[in-house]
Amino acid sequence: MLAKVIRMIIVALFTLAMISAVFVSGNPVMAAATEAGYTTALPLSAAEGQSVEKLELSCQYPVLSSNTGLNYSYSINISYTGGKESKVFNLTAVVPDGFGYMITPGYGEGQEIAAIRLDGSKGYPETVKLTVRPYAWKVLAPGEYPVIFEVASGDLKADIELKAIVAANYDLKLTTPDGRLNTEATAGQESNFTVVVANTGSADLEKVGVSCPAQSRPGGWTVTCNPEKIDILKTRDTKEVQVTVKPAEKTIAGDYIITVQAEPESKNAFASLQIRTTVLTPTIWGWVGVGIVVLVVVALAIIFIRFGRR
Repeated sequence: MLAKVIRMIIVALFTLAMISAVFVSGNPVMAAATEAGYTTALPLSAAEGQSVEKLELSCQYPVLSSNTGLNYSYSINISYTGGKESKVFNLTAVVPDGFGYMITPGYGEGQEIAAIRLDGSKGYPETVKLTVRPYAWKVLAPGEYPVIFEVASGDLKADIELKAIVAANYDLKLTTPDGRLNTEATAGQESNFTVVVANTGSADLEKVGVSCPAQSRPGGWTVTCNPEKIDILKTRDTKEVQVTVKPAEKTIAGDYIITVQAEPESKNAFASLQIRTTVLTPTIWGWVGVGIVVLVVVALAIIFIRFGRR
């Protein structure tokens, strides 16, 4: 019996020592609270009626898609509760290479902000707008780019993961090497000029055809392109194409319009260029005209001499 009493005393002393060690070390004793079907763990201070600081971020549209060059704007709700006093929270974002960002108030056209003051006693969140924009000088490859928005005040921090999807942008442009949009040709004879096909989009283009369809040139004219098809045209690449024009032999001298077109086989891009073509009279007909004038002058001279003697 005496041994049993001694064991009980030892157990009691050990338990008392463990409880004292917990309070001396400063670790809070957790109290369990159950309500509305869920269980949460709160510090003892919270269980005794004191509120706990809490910071939460939410975004209704966390994933946005756009073509290269357009902005991505996220409306982010910041909820701060449990604080006895208002706090200033720093606002930052982590964006991929090739992007910049700015943070502005959620409503109106306010100026850019770097911090926000939040009152923990309010029952509603504050809204800010995060605008992520690609740099104009950099062409971004199509794909998904992660964005992280961060809010912090001392040890109290929160972040939210967002996503910017860069959709492929297909675009073509037709120009000339020197910017001139006019050329000259002689009726019945071939003449050449050069056009430049440029891929100004964010994705490669395959099997780009270059042509001047019949409806895009005067009747009886022949217009050919060399090469007629570009197998692949990478982003920001250019390709020179030689265009050969042969007006019909009976074309009257004057200005005419021909249209050169470029389009990939997938038909997801298109470009056209109008060239004013000035048609000249063939040289042989010029000499024929001179000969006719000379003959007329000689004939008039002979007539004048013959009838003048009478």
